[in-house]
Amino acid sequence: MSSWLEILLLAVASMFWPTLILVVVLALRLEHPTRILAYFVAGGLLTTISIGTAIVYGLEGTSVASGSSHSVNAGVYLAAGGLSLLAAALLYRSSRRPQKPKEPSQKPSLAQRSVEHGAAVAFGAGIVLNIVPGTFPFVAMVDIAQLDTGGAGKFAAIVLFYLVMFAFAEVPLVAYLFAPDRTIAATTRFNEWLTRNGRLAAAIALAVVGAYLAVRGFVQLFE
Repeated sequence: MSSWLEILLLAVASMFWPTLILVVVLALRLEHPTRILAYFVAGGLLTTISIGTAIVYGLEGTSVASGSSHSVNAGVYLAAGGLSLLAAALLYRSSRRPQKPKEPSQKPSLAQRSVEHGAAVAFGAGIVLNIVPGTFPFVAMVDIAQLDTGGAGKFAAIVLFYLVMFAFAEVPLVAYLFAPDRTIAATTRFNEWLTRNGRLAAAIALAVVGAYLAVRGFVQLFE
């Protein structure tokens, strides 16, 4: 049960991956964001589930999957925790600085181009931007590889993990189907909140889970 709780914690923390938040913020500013978000999520899920499955089944039969190598497991947790804490510090510093208005001559970022140039570009960006979606998914795949369940159960865990990770984009998509008017108002408020607080929220999530992973790594190192 503790492994499943840790996987869920990592999935929720992965929702605050800065690139994902940025894409959602930019997409929700469009007049009709559902098509862009749908294609971005489709590309992202295709990539992350494929890579996650390859990692989990690639670890089958190794000391990492069996959990017998405490030093290797500790190294994974410590590395992920340290990188997450560093990213949290950088994001926090960034969130304290006022955002400068963009100059007209400044080249749009990949995230901006992914939502402003149609569904096909959004799908491609979903693939490219999610090849390495932070450190938490990698740690979660190690945890899933160590689950005492069969191949189907592990694959289901991979799919559920990434469905939770993309929740910020998926919830507006589902809501639009049932209550488009209310969803437009709610997403407008949510977009305003993300614009103001997205970087700080991501920094806090990275710091909390990064600290947890670092402590977990030290515990395993001295077991």
